[in-house]
Amino acid sequence: MLLAVILCSPVFVSCGEKPLPVLFPVHGMDQDLFGLNREAAEGILDFSQQRTLEYGFSDTPSEAAPADLPAARPMSFELSYSFVTPPEAGASNPGKVVLEFGGNSWVLPLPPAGGTIINYAVPAANPFPGQFGITVQKDDSGGAEKTSKNNAPALRIHSVEYKERWYGYYHRRNAAGDRLYASPFVSGKPDGTAWIIDIPGEFGVPEGFMAVFTADLPPGKEAVFETGNLRFEASPRLERLVIPVGTVTPNVERFVFSGDRTVSFRISYAKPLPFPKPFPADPGQILAWPRERWRNGRYEVFRWDRFPSLLIFDFADYAVQDRMLKRLAFFVEKAGFRGRLAPDSEIADLHGWNAHDYRAVDLARFFQAAREINFPLLAEERELENILLEAGIIRESGGTLREGEGGIISISRESDNNLRYRFIAHEGFHGLFFIDEEFRAFSRQRWQRFPAEAKRFIRSFFEYQRYDISDEYLLINEFMAHILQQSVSQAPWYFGEYLPSRIEESPWRMAHLPEKDQASGTWPSLITAFTREAESFSVYVNDRWGLGAGRVNLVTVRRP
Repeated sequence: MLLAVILCSPVFVSCGEKPLPVLFPVHGMDQDLFGLNREAAEGILDFSQQRTLEYGFSDTPSEAAPADLPAARPMSFELSYSFVTPPEAGASNPGKVVLEFGGNSWVLPLPPAGGTIINYAVPAANPFPGQFGITVQKDDSGGAEKTSKNNAPALRIHSVEYKERWYGYYHRRNAAGDRLYASPFVSGKPDGTAWIIDIPGEFGVPEGFMAVFTADLPPGKEAVFETGNLRFEASPRLERLVIPVGTVTPNVERFVFSGDRTVSFRISYAKPLPFPKPFPADPGQILAWPRERWRNGRYEVFRWDRFPSLLIFDFADYAVQDRMLKRLAFFVEKAGFRGRLAPDSEIADLHGWNAHDYRAVDLARFFQAAREINFPLLAEERELENILLEAGIIRESGGTLREGEGGIISISRESDNNLRYRFIAHEGFHGLFFIDEEFRAFSRQRWQRFPAEAKRFIRSFFEYQRYDISDEYLLINEFMAHILQQSVSQAPWYFGEYLPSRIEESPWRMAHLPEKDQASGTWPSLITAFTREAESFSVYVNDRWGLGAGRVNLVTVRRP
């Protein structure tokens, strides 16, 4: 019955030829693919004359819908091919190859000689129309200029695939061979400084989908991605730039990728993750994430893309942040409260923090303590518990909450931009301290070697901030984060002028300050000690992760 359908399928010019199952792989379809004749079945297309290889599926392919993706997602039809017989050296243009289906025609790039395989992906309807043809056109007029078949070059089809839509250009070289991936609507500037992806509106994506941009970055200096009113600048140390779903406005059609590392890039499409499943992102992207594309008006949840065991929360304001994290601050860090679940009435008039950080072990202790005494946690604290369990930061074992891996950090939109940048650096380095033993060891060594008078001052300041300075882990962690929260150039002012001036008026803390230079209004010994530490810490985090004092992001987002 199926064979009869195929014999008279509209794609075939004659019902007299017998369709044959193709001999090359077909991926992403739930029907068999047939070619009109032996050449089509084998996937061999020679350039001796104008000709068409015609194909049809055994039935109309159903909408592609793996269990984890919606059926209406945008799709591409990807053809993989190479020269089985390349053009002779110095030969004239052998002609062009055109792929046709669904009322659209696509001129395929010819592969270079030497065995390179091209995977060319063109946008396709969902469901796929069911038939397609591949034609050799011998000249621009479509004429049938003939060439000796023995001397003519020929293409071989390696596979066809119906897959999620993508546009871009990238190269893969490995033991299996040389493969080039490309799509239409991609062009390079004549001077070679940029690639442009310009997608016509007729090939726009279904409502609810958004663009995801990915670029693999070889060593170099600059890589910049621009779309709409956003400019993403990649650090020289960044090896892969990802602009995740939700960042770019859905209706943007033009993308520009420039710099000296623009050799491999791809745009695909996805729907935003359901809240509160975290978006993977670089801290620089989180700082600039459009709030109108938050999935929840109160806060958004991210996963640090390079360190996925760390979650980053961005809150609408301090009040929302307090409802989720303030009690944690007192339980984990505040002198006189540590290890105790303080009721709202006790801490309502006390300040928590404007930004937060907590490691897995302390988060597990907090929520386990609440379970054991049936403490009335706020709804936001219960939300946090569920998020942590889902992320594996805390785990349930035998009815008891235990530590998993990683931790959380948070910032708020109520902080101004300068503070948000400083806070995410401060809290981000706390997160790295939580998960990296070598970093903790380095920080401990620097603390142990730190000059005594500078150490007395910073301990006094932390006590003034109501940290429990009897906890050496907490003390070293805060010492490191305060040093790394701003650039090295800011260290002299911050530690040699600003911080000591905050406790100078407290008579009983004056004893913890070294001698002040009255002429300059600064503390020279603190400037020397803390600047040296800032330089040492900045070199360390740069060598380890490409970061620096005052910076945990490898992507900077600007609005032109």
